[in-house]
This record gives sequence, structure tokens and C-alpha cells, in this order.
Amino acid sequence: MKVIDLELDHYWIHFQSGGSDKKIIYPRALIRCYDGDDFVLQVNFYPDGKSIPENHYDKRNKLVYLKYPLSMYPNIIDLLRNEKPIYFRYAIDLKLGFLRTGKEPVGEGEYDADFVVN
Repeated sequence: MKVIDLELDHYWIHFQSGGSDKKIIYPRALIRCYDGDDFVLQVNFYPDGKSIPENHYDKRNKLVYLKYPLSMYPNIIDLLRNEKPIYFRYAIDLKLGFLRTGKEPVGEGEYDADFVVN
């Protein structure tokens, strides 16, 4: 089984409105993710309660499209803004992908234990 496994280090956010073809469900937000200068992942967010297209790998451009309901946007943007490192994995044959953090200590919390504000 072919798997893509990369670390993400930059992202770009786009909010979209409209769309003239009423038969197409357009994503309302998308996040482009990069490994260095390489655009490797686009995360599309579709209106809640609507049919979500399946994940897709564009072999020609070596680009993965993950699809989520719009309600997942706050969780994913929080992950990208607040965690490091962030990894991305996609199993091409299964059309199964995920974002994940690196290994972190239990109970780490929001603040570094060596930094205390008085």
C-alpha cells in the first residue's frame, strides 16, 4: 500500500463564497499546507449536513485533498496554529488521510513548565 507521510511547516487559509452551479457543493473554507516550498495538501471544508466528496490524490501534481465538514475547521486550525511539529499521512489506496501532532509529554498544558508569569 502506497502511503504519503510528510511534516507540514506552513499553511495558507482561504474562505470562499458563492458558486453559480447549484448542483455542486462548494467548500466554504480551505487550508493549503506545505512541506517547505512544496504544496502537498489541501484541506477542504464543506457545509455541515451536506454530502462531502471523498478524499482524493492528484497523482500528476502530487497533491492530496482531504475533505471535512465545516464544523471541523476550528479543531484543525487550532492544531495548525498551536502545535509543532504537525504531520500528515495519506494512504492512497484507502483514500484515508489524517493530520497529527508529534509525540508530546502528558500534561504539558498551554505553557512551558520552565516559564512562569508573576
